[in-house]
Amino acid sequence: MLSTITGLKDDLAKLAGVLNQFKSETVQVKLLEQFFAIGPAPGSELNPVATTKTRRGRPPNAQNQSISTPAKKRGKRSAMGATGALNALLSKGYLKNRRTIADITEACQSKLGVTIKITNMSGPLGRFVQEGRLQRAKNKSDKFEYWVK
Repeated sequence: MLSTITGLKDDLAKLAGVLNQFKSETVQVKLLEQFFAIGPAPGSELNPVATTKTRRGRPPNAQNQSISTPAKKRGKRSAMGATGALNALLSKGYLKNRRTIADITEACQSKLGVTIKITNMSGPLGRFVQEGRLQRAKNKSDKFEYWVK
């Protein structure tokens, strides 16, 4: 009887070596069940019905459908951003007089040919004021005016 247990122990050690080559515990258990020809317990995690997860997100064929739908066109990007345009206006002497942010963005369009939104210009103007390159004060209309010191 002792020799039978020792032989069984050796066989199980070999089986464990083969099963441990698989990284997935689920695969290991499935192989063990196949080897011993036993089925999973009805309430266990290994029940195929219980382990299937609902797929979230886009269906698998949705990538092919998105190719056929027309993409939203973006406007042509200018080579110069708000900071570059502001530097160009400073070098041309545009800000020697007091100007509002709307005046500055209009000057970017007319003098430089660059369309810049007011919201995109407010950050660089604030930075230039903080750096001391520009001054800022409110006018009678309660709007900020910018000019060179």
